[in-house]
Amino acid sequence: MKPLNTGSDSCTPISSSCIIWQGPDIACISLCKGDTINAVVYNLAVELCKMMENFNLTNYDLTCLNLVGCDPKDFQALIQLLIDKICELQDCCDQATTGARPAAGCPDCVVDICEAFWYTSPTGDTITTMQLTDYVKAIGNRVCSIVQQINIINATLISLDNRVTVLENAPPPSFDLPLVTPQCVLTSVPTPMNIVLTALEQQFCALITATGSSSDIFTSLTYQCPNLSLSPQLGGPGTMGQISGWSNDVQNLADSITNMWLTICDLRAAVINIQENCCPSGCSGIDIIMNATLSGTVVRIYVTGTVPSNFVGCPPSGNASFTITDENGLVRTFSGLSGYDIVGNINTPTGLPFDLSASGLDLNTNLTIQMTPCFYDPETETTCQYQISYVVASSVPCPVLIPTSTINSISYSASITSSATATYTVELYTASPLALINSTTQLLTGPTSLIGTFNSLVPNTTYKLRIVITTSQGTNECVWVVIATLPDPCPPISNPNATITVLP
Repeated sequence: MKPLNTGSDSCTPISSSCIIWQGPDIACISLCKGDTINAVVYNLAVELCKMMENFNLTNYDLTCLNLVGCDPKDFQALIQLLIDKICELQDCCDQATTGARPAAGCPDCVVDICEAFWYTSPTGDTITTMQLTDYVKAIGNRVCSIVQQINIINATLISLDNRVTVLENAPPPSFDLPLVTPQCVLTSVPTPMNIVLTALEQQFCALITATGSSSDIFTSLTYQCPNLSLSPQLGGPGTMGQISGWSNDVQNLADSITNMWLTICDLRAAVINIQENCCPSGCSGIDIIMNATLSGTVVRIYVTGTVPSNFVGCPPSGNASFTITDENGLVRTFSGLSGYDIVGNINTPTGLPFDLSASGLDLNTNLTIQMTPCFYDPETETTCQYQISYVVASSVPCPVLIPTSTINSISYSASITSSATATYTVELYTASPLALINSTTQLLTGPTSLIGTFNSLVPNTTYKLRIVITTSQGTNECVWVVIATLPDPCPPISNPNATITVLP
């Protein structure tokens, strides 16, 4: 609320709503400590209005006093008149004979009393009448009480006025905003919070102007090509959704940008292929590649690339045959692979699976797959034949690690059966907490043995060992082996002050 004295040169503009009563609670006017000066002044004004109403002479019936033409002009005159009447009655009664009753009528009479003087009898009835003399005494007592209350109110008002004056003359309160250290919107030094907030708001508005609102960004996510995840790649095998890192469920700008870049890279690969092989004729228009994967005993061969539409497989058996050779020199040609229709299955994402479990090939060695495709153009009677090879690197199995322990050492041995060359790292860990404390690394080609020893260990302590095998295909972490060093039969002396007695 705006103060009313803002135009005054001698007053400091402070709203009365900001000033509170810090004195004691005053129950009779419903005033509590902590109320604002607005409430204090209002409650005092209400009580004052009640008192003025009680002092209004028009609220009193004075006809029984027979005051012809000389009614009291104010409340003080009324009280004086009542006192005079009481004194007259007392003089009358003092002169009366003992036991004699005064003449009938007022002041020995019952009169209706003001609602403010009503009271409840012991039987629970509301009493609305009194003897005139009792009524006058009650009025006098009430007037005395009111006078006392007025004195208290006047004193309170003076105290409040003084305190309000002090508050109005006090300088406005001031405070300092906390400092923060911005990292990018301003120089990285402690700066008042309001300045940093202003700079943040300016840069945020600039960012929204540059990127669009959040609703604009979410709307832009909906413009990705329909069913793009299921569409075939232009520069490689499989669908777009099979590209590593592809997001099938675009939820935010990061997902959308990732898919966008992967799509751009796929388009670039296709364009580069077009640039390098644009519009070739004859056999030069054929551009295929082969790769394969081995999972367990199943090899899966993928053929991708481009074959002009005028070519078909060489009659009569198709257009490709395959042989697979292991590192031991064993060669197998599989009838199930001969006659594979490359033209009809090129760029098929599932590839051609074949089970090698009964082939006799050593699947722990590198496998060389050789494909001999053949294409025929009936219009020009041109035959094109190629030979394409691909090597499937072996996956080296984990050998069985056998540890043995002494008081301060752990030795290990393992039999390497795979003929593939690999790096074998034996790692030693503390069991609790699990932490690497030592390791040894050897480059081995099987069949051979892997042996070694870890020394300077703590007696009677549990350790964990494992083998980590690294090849060109990746890293294989083998299972943990748990072993404890033996307890020390002669532990060190726990009490250095002990006495050693040498027996004879």
